Amino acid sequence: MSQHLDAQKLDGHLAMLGRLASTLSHEIRNPLGSLFLLIDVLEGELHQPMANHSAQVTRILVDMKTVLSRMDDLVQDYLSLARLADLRLEPMELGTVVETYAQEMYKQCSCRGITLRLDGLSSLGQVNLHQNAFRRVLINLMQNAIDAMPQGGALTLCGRQAGSWASLEVQDTGKGIPAEQLSELFVPFHTTKSDGTGLGLYVVREILAAHGGAITVTSTPGTGTTCLVMLPLATPE
Repeated sequence: MSQHLDAQKLDGHLAMLGRLASTLSHEIRNPLGSLFLLIDVLEGELHQPMANHSAQVTRILVDMKTVLSRMDDLVQDYLSLARLADLRLEPMELGTVVETYAQEMYKQCSCRGITLRLDGLSSLGQVNLHQNAFRRVLINLMQNAIDAMPQGGALTLCGRQAGSWASLEVQDTGKGIPAEQLSELFVPFHTTKSDGTGLGLYVVREILAAHGGAITVTSTPGTGTTCLVMLPLATPE
């Protein structure tokens, strides 16, 4: 099936993309400037090596990778938004899709001392989905959860059906979010992370809305955060 934004929503969506594009150019220039600076430092190190040459080069390369990763996140989030106007949705087993993409994050979880748990995914059923767009939803939510647990913890993806809806909870045992910040979570470019883009949850909400779905976030400081994703079950043809 094919799903399109109606005319009024499309106008609002395009207007938001215009505003985001302007902000995005500024957001990309900052890491680009950092990248050029790191390249200059690396060039100097290669011409006049210091005593701890190997360690210095390694640190510079790690910093460069971090900057490039942030730029990639920005571009991927923006592209996800730009493609929402015309998503082609197909009926798929949501549990299979979730498990496939969750496994992409398994290594990162393991390296951070985080236990990845999958529960009830086989009971989610079929939903009408754009698979690549939904991948962005799941990766953004799991990455937020991982970032909230720098000392390790547990990340649980829990699925079930609730009436005519598929319900997926993404739960972490991290530091939690103060109550006064919950209302700001979906504001574009608002972030509480020093290296965050501020687009992740906004992109998640917009992608889910294009699927006829929704997301809610609950959190207890010191205990963890739960993101509840709701998608309508596919109806038989």
